Amino acid sequence: MEIRSYKNWQSKSGGWDTLNLKYIDFDCPYPVLSSIFDINDYQIVMCNNYKSISVNSMISMFIDDYVLERYWNNPLKYIPYFKKAKYIMSPDFSLLIDMPLPLQMYNVYRNRLIGYLWQKKGLNIIPTISWSNIKSFDFCFKGVKKNSNVCISNIGCRNEINKYFFDLGFNEMKKRLKPKNIIFQCNKKYKEFYTDENIIFIDSFWDNKRKIL
Repeated sequence: MEIRSYKNWQSKSGGWDTLNLKYIDFDCPYPVLSSIFDINDYQIVMCNNYKSISVNSMISMFIDDYVLERYWNNPLKYIPYFKKAKYIMSPDFSLLIDMPLPLQMYNVYRNRLIGYLWQKKGLNIIPTISWSNIKSFDFCFKGVKKNSNVCISNIGCRNEINKYFFDLGFNEMKKRLKPKNIIFQCNKKYKEFYTDENIIFIDSFWDNKRKIL
């Protein structure tokens, strides 16, 4: 999709196409991600730790949104960093219960579009799925094929209300997407509640940090 511009306006601080309209080559509302490959022999590396990426890396996108913004602002720039990794999650832009629904939809869309662009370039993308409350279920599972590998995290669940909504979404995700494997960054105090055979637990950034220390 082309946007109108003037021939002399070739550059400025930032980018003209802040919505990344130039990458739209699909007709459906959300670009579709598919992740049906086998998951094995990997090491978790945070997405901004570029020097540690290797052929066995699974690139984690469970990190603060301000870090993820770089991938939206210039999604193709980071392909050279990620192309040697084994698996790459799509960016986990936040969906919060008190966030306006249009912003939640936008963050789901951004998740899918960046994953789609990287997937087209040959990267092994694992869709990251997140949700807020029941209202988000109308759109938060869009753009992911059934029976794909998916990534989720409940690290933000700090009380029983958070866990209640997380579990509603978790069960809804299983029903709608029937995921092949669930890559799960799980809050340690809730880990015992999730016993599905296709769950693959991974450590959080701080879990890995504590192991080093």
